[in-house]
Amino acid sequence: MANYVALHKKYGDGALKPIVAAVNGLIAADKMRGLVSRIIDISDPAQMKKYKAKAVTSQKNARQANDAIDAIYKATSPDYIVILDGPDVVPHALLDNPVPKDGDKGVPSDLPYASDAPFSRDPKMSAAVTRVVGRIPGVTGAKAPDFLIKQLDAAAKFKTLKRADYLQHFAISAQVWEESTKESVENIFNTQGIKICPPTESPVPAKMLAPLAHFINCHGAETDPHFYGQRGEKYPVCLSSADVDKGAKRNTVVAAECCFGAQLYDPVYTNGALPIANSYLGAGAIAFLGSSTIAYGPSAGNGSADLLTQYFLIDVLGGASLGRAFLQARQLFVLTQKMEDPVNVKTLAQFMLLGDPSLQPCAAEGAEAKAIREGVIDENGARDARRAFLKAAGQSAVECSGFPGKKARRPPKRLHNLVAKMARERGFKAKPQEIDYLSVVASGIYGKAMKARGMDPKVAILTEQKRIPKPRRHHDKGTWSKVRVLVAHTRGDRVIEIAEYFSR
Repeated sequence: MANYVALHKKYGDGALKPIVAAVNGLIAADKMRGLVSRIIDISDPAQMKKYKAKAVTSQKNARQANDAIDAIYKATSPDYIVILDGPDVVPHALLDNPVPKDGDKGVPSDLPYASDAPFSRDPKMSAAVTRVVGRIPGVTGAKAPDFLIKQLDAAAKFKTLKRADYLQHFAISAQVWEESTKESVENIFNTQGIKICPPTESPVPAKMLAPLAHFINCHGAETDPHFYGQRGEKYPVCLSSADVDKGAKRNTVVAAECCFGAQLYDPVYTNGALPIANSYLGAGAIAFLGSSTIAYGPSAGNGSADLLTQYFLIDVLGGASLGRAFLQARQLFVLTQKMEDPVNVKTLAQFMLLGDPSLQPCAAEGAEAKAIREGVIDENGARDARRAFLKAAGQSAVECSGFPGKKARRPPKRLHNLVAKMARERGFKAKPQEIDYLSVVASGIYGKAMKARGMDPKVAILTEQKRIPKPRRHHDKGTWSKVRVLVAHTRGDRVIEIAEYFSR
């Protein structure tokens, strides 16, 4: 999906022709891979009339873009949706932040484009994720289309590799989350080989970034070309855009839990230093999965960002295309996690896939590969069957989930005091009156089950920010906000489950 008017406005006269030529090169490469691709200009009234939709007239209007993509999807049922360029051409939807008081005014998201639901700023309304979507971004604010064209050319030239090529990995963790990261890496790669920051710090040796699979569980900051480790109150730089430029290799796949890891800011704000996501893509990476805002996970064990990122890499290693791996990761996350938890809803909304979603990093192996080579398996037919299943799976996952609803009245005194006591025991300094209570809403199968049991659950949430000096390499002076969140699931006057999260 492209917006020619926005591309012309961004890059100027003469830029559209080489961009379209690069897209046509990718279309030709797709044909060789057995895919029929087309480019659709959502700003062209004549083209959009074919899909019974209005042309996009404002490049900043996510509702218009969403309506256009919905109409095209309804008419064509594509296997993959590719959004061309960054949010200054086709915008992220600015969704409501479901985590109160954590500092994010909204959540820039591509989630609505991946759902059949009508456009809404409420992220839970797009939780039935049914479409394979990825974004091939240029550099936000760029005056020339060179970076974007390079990404299109790289996608066209990509050749699927072996699973073994991606089992060699680079994994790095802030020291405080070492145990959590070890668990994630073992789940993904069946090994615990990780780097810890500190002592591992930037500049990292180029050879350290040579593996083709990268898993990063460190701190990120807004409009910042660095990721940070942590030991106590020290936040050394563990990775920078400059490190990535020198060391990352072509065909790399990256999953980063870091706050703001996939924020596509204009590098004019960082003295020309690209966002780390752009640096990875510029170095030849084929995919970057990351968050647009403050992301969360526990200090030990796995939850939220830990899970979504590892689900993605597990499916990539299993032979899925990048887009299918992300779709399946989102669906598994909704199905298996408590979506009544506002942190989980934010996690679903904030992570996005940067890269061509149709690329398949790891080839099929064994009997399946032999059957494909011999033409026994019809790959197009198999893909159609998977898309039908995944559409149903996305809808079914929501049918089996509850979600945070409207703000609820304070519960019985016994429960409120119990939640406050749990918060104090975990070191929260916030006052009891700062605890928010939310109702739980559910439809479908789960809603009926709740009604049959007479359940009226609530969710208690307490968010606490701590202001600390910004890390020494941050482009800006001032303070940095580190966030902790306590979420208690309640029923009646009892707590039935509790979770604690730390901003990544």
